[in-house]
Amino acid sequence: MASNIGFDTSTARLLSIGMAFLAGVLAGAVLLMAVPGLAGGPADTGPDPENPPFSTSSGGPSCFDGEVNPNAGWVHEIAVGNSYAVDLNATIVHDAGTVVRADVIPRSGNGYELALSTESETTDRSVDCERVRTKFAMAASLPTTYEELIVTMNGRELVRTTREDTTGDLYPLPNPLNATE
Repeated sequence: MASNIGFDTSTARLLSIGMAFLAGVLAGAVLLMAVPGLAGGPADTGPDPENPPFSTSSGGPSCFDGEVNPNAGWVHEIAVGNSYAVDLNATIVHDAGTVVRADVIPRSGNGYELALSTESETTDRSVDCERVRTKFAMAASLPTTYEELIVTMNGRELVRTTREDTTGDLYPLPNPLNATE
């Protein structure tokens, strides 16, 4: 049994055109969400080459007793989409009363320096030893144009490497890393 809903021919055509328009708008919105660069808006271009983002974490300081953590000194880089992820892990031996800091410094020729340093700090927490160790980790996001990576400690070069491909590469660091030299 068929039912007549009461649309005349012109109303049915107008309703069909409206539904087609609505379907087109919906399909366009889905496409713009999937590919953000189509609308002329900002596409994901990777990290800022002049100020690449990075983060650090550390544990310590604690008295250095000469014991070394196995596999605690390395830097790793790998391509991840529109950037290169660079991770660093180190045990750093330094003078008591100092803390470990880090920065990512752009260098000429599409190079970047992971600059580790120690600086004096007065703290309420004291350790009863002259040399301490800090377990230190760093992660940075470098642009895909980067070609060279240098790791330094208080200005002293530890590692210099040239990026050759997009696969992951692991480079050893001194273990422990001596910042008292």
